Amino acid sequence: MICKRLVRHPGARLAWRAAALLLASAWLALAGSLAQAQERVALLLSERGGHYSEFIDAFYRALNEPPSNGRTFTAIEMNANTDDGSDPRLAGVSVVVAVGVQAMRAASGWDNAPPTLNVLVPRTHYERVVTETGRRRARAQFSAIYLDQPVSRQLNLLHELMPGKRRVATVLGPDSEFYLPRLRAAVARSGHELVSEEVSAEFEVIPALTRLLGSADVFLALPDSVVFTRESARSILLTSYRYRKPLVGFSQAYVSAGALAAVFSTPSQIARQTVDILRALPPGRSALPAPTYPTFFSIAVNRAVARSFALKPPADGVLHAVLASQPEGE
Repeated sequence: MICKRLVRHPGARLAWRAAALLLASAWLALAGSLAQAQERVALLLSERGGHYSEFIDAFYRALNEPPSNGRTFTAIEMNANTDDGSDPRLAGVSVVVAVGVQAMRAASGWDNAPPTLNVLVPRTHYERVVTETGRRRARAQFSAIYLDQPVSRQLNLLHELMPGKRRVATVLGPDSEFYLPRLRAAVARSGHELVSEEVSAEFEVIPALTRLLGSADVFLALPDSVVFTRESARSILLTSYRYRKPLVGFSQAYVSAGALAAVFSTPSQIARQTVDILRALPPGRSALPAPTYPTFFSIAVNRAVARSFALKPPADGVLHAVLASQPEGE
């Protein structure tokens, strides 16, 4: 039996080595391109704790979910006392997410900074900062997801809770007076009627509320640092209840304290919307979408309060589905 011995030719060994080197180079190039595809975003934080921590935790959870479009992000954290947009840590950052009013104010003064998306900020504060800074930051470079809800969504909730009740009262302060033109337009479109008063100090709130509730069906609470304080909240709720007129608030806390209902967005929901916006931006795009209200929202109803007013509101899920299906109108 003749056995043939396999002999590796030196040229073959060299060819195999060259092929291995080429394969390794290809993998390195692919890894490099993947690393370049991972974009950087900066979280500019007003502070930590409370709803800020809830936002940050939800933001990272959403950011770490597998993207549908292949785009991935890494995040760096910065404090709002960073008052210079030329901070070297911003090099390579495609978008800054400013969390809270303090962070928004810090970012508004930056020159030549990446586009900034402001979150957990009331619309009134955002509009004020834009007005104060003039054209220093164009809106395509300085946008927002508002913390508050569109007035039309709140009025839609009123309609579902109290069909046939049309006369809506509200008290406006230095922050919320900004709402008045928009509120009047939304009320007119919805078929409701508006009665309102404006106040400039906390001691004026209860007298104004007392004058309004005699001719109103429901009191609509709008966020305002003068009208709704820790001290005034209980008095407002008691006055509303004394006049047998339900109060529709703007947070879960007010519902727990005795308001009939509220529509609101949690920090986690706004974090989800923030990541959705980041992933929807075309690569290399330098313009942000226009400022917007929250897409995701929750509804809370105090069923005990509803019974006390002889109301039978639909289930929370039904209310949410109805409101989600209706246009904002703003």
